[in-house]
Amino acid sequence: MAEGPEDTSRLNNSQLFSYGLTEMPLAMAATPMALFIAPFYTRDLGLSLAAVGTILMLARISDVVTDPLIGQLSDRTRTRIGRRKPWVLLGAPLMLIAVWKLFVPTAPVTNFYFGFWLITLWLGWTFIGIPFYAWGAELSTNYHERTRIASIRTGLGIVGTLVAIVVPLITGFFLGYGYDIDQSLHVVAICSTVFLFVAAALLWRVPEGKPIETQRISAMEGLRVMWSNGPFKRLMIGFTLAGLGPAIGGPLYILFVIHVLQANIASNVVLLVFYVANLLGVATWGVVARKFGKRNAWVMGMITVLIAQPGYWLLGPGDLYWMMGVFFILGIGIGSFSALPAAMKADVIDLDRLRSGEDRTGLFFSVWSLANKLVVALAAGFALNIVALFDFQAAGENGPEQIMALRVVFVFLPIVFYASALAVMWNYPISEARHRRLMGLLERRVERRARAATAQQGDAA
Repeated sequence: MAEGPEDTSRLNNSQLFSYGLTEMPLAMAATPMALFIAPFYTRDLGLSLAAVGTILMLARISDVVTDPLIGQLSDRTRTRIGRRKPWVLLGAPLMLIAVWKLFVPTAPVTNFYFGFWLITLWLGWTFIGIPFYAWGAELSTNYHERTRIASIRTGLGIVGTLVAIVVPLITGFFLGYGYDIDQSLHVVAICSTVFLFVAAALLWRVPEGKPIETQRISAMEGLRVMWSNGPFKRLMIGFTLAGLGPAIGGPLYILFVIHVLQANIASNVVLLVFYVANLLGVATWGVVARKFGKRNAWVMGMITVLIAQPGYWLLGPGDLYWMMGVFFILGIGIGSFSALPAAMKADVIDLDRLRSGEDRTGLFFSVWSLANKLVVALAAGFALNIVALFDFQAAGENGPEQIMALRVVFVFLPIVFYASALAVMWNYPISEARHRRLMGLLERRVERRARAATAQQGDAA
């Protein structure tokens, strides 16, 4: 089959920055959720480890309804300002209120308080995130330009993570406020607020992509077509399995540093090494993807992670700075986990457009987002409950059995999921050449429908 034409349009750097900047406040809010919230609500505020882990899992139940609903509604929204922008504007204040309630709690903190504001945070994130990521997939149909868009967006998100880590250290050094977890969360809440207002103002000037198709199909038929999309299923399963590794390690990181390495919790310089390497990894794998393809670049990234992860097992008391070496290699590898799958996801949505006749980018991103959020929540809850089964105490003393349980879960459980993801993605079928053929078929179908519509208008006249 002959290859079809492909869009060669390229966003200018100003537009790309204006679009991608929204990822910074999203990342600023997400970083403490992954790394600090569990220790903060257990060690500092007195909730039990098992309760926090369970709430993190249960808080995601609402996403089963809200994510697909917001995805489909944003696909079908038609306003003067676009399809995606109204939802981002609705979600911003909701997310900010929840950030302040979670990061700077003002009432007696109970399990209900934690759960309620956690659900509210994820609802606001859904309103922003799903339309925002769908928007990015629609900015270009070019195979490599999509990698560029996803890489810049991911890179800015990592910068947001670095801000969430570095700014509290800076305020702690100069102002004496920011080293403790509660102070750090307060500083991050301020940063998230400022950056979200700036990002929303810049996002307003970014054009939205136009739907390639306007035909609509029923919800049940749409789900059937989505489920029959083999590359999407493979990609989502691979991404989900790969994401379980960092999702398990995130809430256990501080516990590992304190109880295994016996280091000061303020030693977040190790996290800086990881995220700087992560940023370098995003850029590196983007270059590799342009030369060897997205799937091959991601596979190389997963192999890098599998090489680095066992290094944690060699660490013990006083090895905080040796951990930097492990973190650096791991950060490079995990740099392939976000931008490349996001760009690949946009490609498989083109296959759905061809089969369903409808532009359902938002719905696809909502299903993807739901899987990702459930993975993060379930992994965090699962990991915390496993160590709790061994009577591990986040705020107390632990014996050799409890420390060994923490080490095994933190080091080896992620390896199982990284290896599984690698196996799933090994024979992923959509290459650059196949994507060109898909786009060619889509464009020819649009042309046929345009000619048919013109002919009907002529007959009516």
